[in-house]
Order: sequence, then structure tokens, then C-alpha cells
Amino acid sequence: MAKIDDYDRKIIAALQSNGRLSNIDVAGLVNLSHSSCSRRIARLEREGVITGYRALTDRQKLGLSVRAYCGVVRDTDTGWEKLAHTLADIDGVVSVFAVSGDVDIMLEIVARDMQHYSDVVLQDVFNTKGVKATRSSFVMAEVKSLY
Repeated sequence: MAKIDDYDRKIIAALQSNGRLSNIDVAGLVNLSHSSCSRRIARLEREGVITGYRALTDRQKLGLSVRAYCGVVRDTDTGWEKLAHTLADIDGVVSVFAVSGDVDIMLEIVARDMQHYSDVVLQDVFNTKGVKATRSSFVMAEVKSLY
């Protein structure tokens, strides 16, 4: 586990807020010299604390109005890891998690509309070998999302 201090946490928070900040801007926000801040960012990247930078998008403007979590119950003779990787390749699946509780795998799915979501779940997810059952929960409003 990487050793993270308060400066590192401030740097991470600044970059999570705006990944396009320059190292000079980040340094100013966290009260460090540019060189010290640059070394810290490089270390956080090298140690895998910062895993990448990406553009966050407005799903509505991309025509993806439905966001749901689809719990998957697997057949007992199906390994979760292979099934999870197979499900990850389905178009519309944006996150895959192995979870505890009454389902084995949780998928985050985005879709154009309910018909598209139904097609993804009924045709792609449910017809995947090893899927025994699914349970859907729809996102009504996003209050906070950092990751």
C-alpha cells in the first residue's frame, strides 16, 4: 500500500476535481513548490495511486438516458471471474464488480432508453452462459460520483 500524506490527498482531490490542471496550478492549490508537486504526482502515478486521466461525460447529451445496476446471480458451477470478464465485454456495460450479498456480480449499464436496456439485459446478459438470474436497480438521480 502506498504511503499517502495530506499533501498527496490534496493533490488527488484537486486532480479529481479537474484532471486538466497543470502541475503549477495543482502546486498553487496545495501550497507546494512546482517541483515538489510534480515529483509527488509522478510518484502517485508510478505507484498506481493515480491510474489515469479521462474525460467525464454527460450521459444525457450522449443519448444515454438510462443508467442502472444489474445484479447477476451465477450458476454454482460457473466461476465468477471468467463470467465477470465475459460480461465486461458487453456493449453498454461500463463497470463490473464482484460483490457480496444476494448477487455475485454487479454490472453498471448505460443505455439509450428502456428498450435498449431491456435488449442488453435480456439478449446479452441473460443469454451469457453461467448467468442464472438478474436483478435491476435504476438510477433515479446522481447525487455524487467521484470515481
